[in-house]
Amino acid sequence: MAANNTMRKVSLRNIMAHKLRLALTLLAVVLGTSFIAGSFMFTNSLSSTFDAAVSNAFSDVDAAVNGDSLNEEIRTQLAQDSEIANVNAESTQTVVVANKDAEAFQTRGGSASLNPYYPAEEMVGKPAEIVEGAAPQGTGEVIVNDSAAEKFGINVGDEIIVVHPDHRESVTVSGLFKPSVEQGEALLLEMDAPAFIELYGNPEQLVVSAAEGVSPEELVDHINVTYPTLSAESGEKVAKQISDAISSALKFVNYFLIAFGLIALLVGTFIIANTFSMIVAQRTKEFALLRALGASRGQITRSVVFEAAIIGVIGSAVGVVAGIGLVAIIKAVLNGQGMPMGSSLGLSTSAVVVPIVLGTVVTVISAWAPARRAGAVKPVEAMRTTEQAAGSPLKVRTIIGVLLLAVGAGLAVACTLMDGSTGRLASLVGVGALAVIVGFFLASPALSLGIVPGLGRVIGAPFGAVGKLASTNSRRNPRRTATTAFALTLGVALVTAIGMLGATMKSSVADTLESNITADYILSGPTSGNFPTPAQTAQVAADTPGVTEVLQLSIASATVDGASSMDYGPELQKSYVVDNNPSSMISFDMAEGSADFDEGFLATTDFAAAHGWKVGQSYPLAVDGQPVGEIELKGIFAPNRIVENMVIASPQIPAGIQTVYMVGVNGTGDDLRENLENSVKDLVVVQVMSSEDFAGEAAAMINQMLAILYGLLALAVIIAILGIVNTLTLGVIERRQEIGMLRAVGTQRRQIRTMITLEAVGIAIFGALSGVIIGLGLGWAFIDILGGVGLDTVTVPWDLIVIMLLGSGLVGIVAALWPSHRAAKTPPLEAIAA
Repeated sequence: MAANNTMRKVSLRNIMAHKLRLALTLLAVVLGTSFIAGSFMFTNSLSSTFDAAVSNAFSDVDAAVNGDSLNEEIRTQLAQDSEIANVNAESTQTVVVANKDAEAFQTRGGSASLNPYYPAEEMVGKPAEIVEGAAPQGTGEVIVNDSAAEKFGINVGDEIIVVHPDHRESVTVSGLFKPSVEQGEALLLEMDAPAFIELYGNPEQLVVSAAEGVSPEELVDHINVTYPTLSAESGEKVAKQISDAISSALKFVNYFLIAFGLIALLVGTFIIANTFSMIVAQRTKEFALLRALGASRGQITRSVVFEAAIIGVIGSAVGVVAGIGLVAIIKAVLNGQGMPMGSSLGLSTSAVVVPIVLGTVVTVISAWAPARRAGAVKPVEAMRTTEQAAGSPLKVRTIIGVLLLAVGAGLAVACTLMDGSTGRLASLVGVGALAVIVGFFLASPALSLGIVPGLGRVIGAPFGAVGKLASTNSRRNPRRTATTAFALTLGVALVTAIGMLGATMKSSVADTLESNITADYILSGPTSGNFPTPAQTAQVAADTPGVTEVLQLSIASATVDGASSMDYGPELQKSYVVDNNPSSMISFDMAEGSADFDEGFLATTDFAAAHGWKVGQSYPLAVDGQPVGEIELKGIFAPNRIVENMVIASPQIPAGIQTVYMVGVNGTGDDLRENLENSVKDLVVVQVMSSEDFAGEAAAMINQMLAILYGLLALAVIIAILGIVNTLTLGVIERRQEIGMLRAVGTQRRQIRTMITLEAVGIAIFGALSGVIIGLGLGWAFIDILGGVGLDTVTVPWDLIVIMLLGSGLVGIVAALWPSHRAAKTPPLEAIAA
């Protein structure tokens, strides 16, 4: 016991005696764990913000009532019920709001919505407070929330345009109000409740308050018993259900962020392991002396593991604090964008405990192999005056690594040649990718021996003897060189693979959209959000000078033989509907039958095969879940990006249930586009696009997605850069005597800085080059098996690859700044004496 206590004291004193080593090792742990802690806190904060909003919205609601038809008769019966005080229609209409000149107000991260207004004495829940003007009357007046009115310069008495998917109104602002729940940059309008229902129909839900002396539970029971067509639940229960649904939806965000946190921690793992390996090598004499004084192998090993555990706990705890700072920064940015997230930082037991435990475990695992090597040090090593040997032979690990590389690459190639479900093949490629990465890690020291010195000679050629010396140094410890480079390899491989996927998606989307859309112009509503193209778009386009042909592509709740174009569950089956012969607007590659049809339906080859459909045969058609007869299959076409699975001719589908997706236009005249833009200006939300414009918007959305992924992967690359800094700095400490000797024989400080910088550049380029090769191979395999979902031609992002290779050289230079400066300041006589 006494010996163990002594070793612990030695470990603690050693940690405190080498503060630079401690800081460098802590940094890798902090970066990985901070992202994981921040992920938990961010989603907790999001969840608490939504919970607060939901709780406020239902805080004074005694019961929420649902039913198949909440018509005026039902509402009147409830209003006259002696156990009910007030009844409110609960309905929100997403709209676009513009000034009288049809210039839309841009709400950025917010939204624009229209709701029914009730005076305070009739309101269920917290009433809105009118701060200026008067309550709205009839369908021609609305009130606007005060914060949005100030932002957009809306005043009482102004005329504004409200665009709904089904119609458009010009209304007057009768007043400004302060909502009971603030919603950031949202633009909120309220219209007199009877007028609102007159324009937008029966509400989706009713909220009611209990009469005096009636509890919410009694009210719920009373409604359920008295009105068998209705279903009532307490406001508290509804709030909980909504909060639970939001929490469930946010789990994906949490998993997504944690995945990148784990990538960062994985990259950090190699740096931690590398750091401990170097520290163990530097402390060989120290361990040998301890062995000579009676310390056992187990005690030495446990002492290093003990140090790792302390560093893991401290680094992880600092990572949690850094995570809090990360969340605070994100919230400040979102607040600046008009998306307030409340005051909660999202601290929870899991957000603190999980990162600390995970960071500590990873640090201890990373230090285990170096700790065992420390325990294996012989007492005689205390008499060595030269640097310890580079380590055990590389033969066994290289053979294992090459075998894993071959297995992983073979599995990835085999998947591209196999038939099977995309999900299963993608999983197998993922297994192959893991084998390639692990195999490369094991084989990379041997590979670095043949590549890094050569790179060093090329890079160092302009620098003469200093360049040759840097090249020689880079091969002295291949394990260290390879492990340092591997952190960057992993980050670059991920960026390359994702960049390749993004480039292929953009190329594929552009090619298919431009080839599938044969219409001169496409008219559509906003491509983001949940706002369809206005219903009157097709008629407005048809009345435009120069237009010769118009095709409306809509979406409706319709099924053929129980199948639909888009199936989101039993209650959400949607199909494409066309109102005219689509072949002049959309290019169909027909396998059988004809695309010239004005009744019946078309289906893609795989969809028809899956359902056993044959051209010329008829199948049952249902609209809104109700059978309406049979419909004939007119043709089968190859899948395209405009129409998924199938499309139905509109004569069989009532116009009232169709939601316009896009409108295709053919016409004549050089001013056709200008005429169309003028015609749809009053519709506010409609955009006029060519097929190239349409493809460009799709590419822009892909770019946004890639920007998020690159931003998250940047953390892994930053950690890799810090790993190079770490290795170089520890290398400078280890080679202090050697650097002192170089200074003593006349090497200038500038030459020492150049030598260290060239070593760093060589390591960085080796890591980046390896990452690019691995990323290209895995990216090709994944994209090839995704060919069935539209990714047909592999596109290599050469510009991104060139930027990364050039950037890796810059990474090496930046990473070497501090270590090279430290090396150059080495006092020659002191270093030689040490």
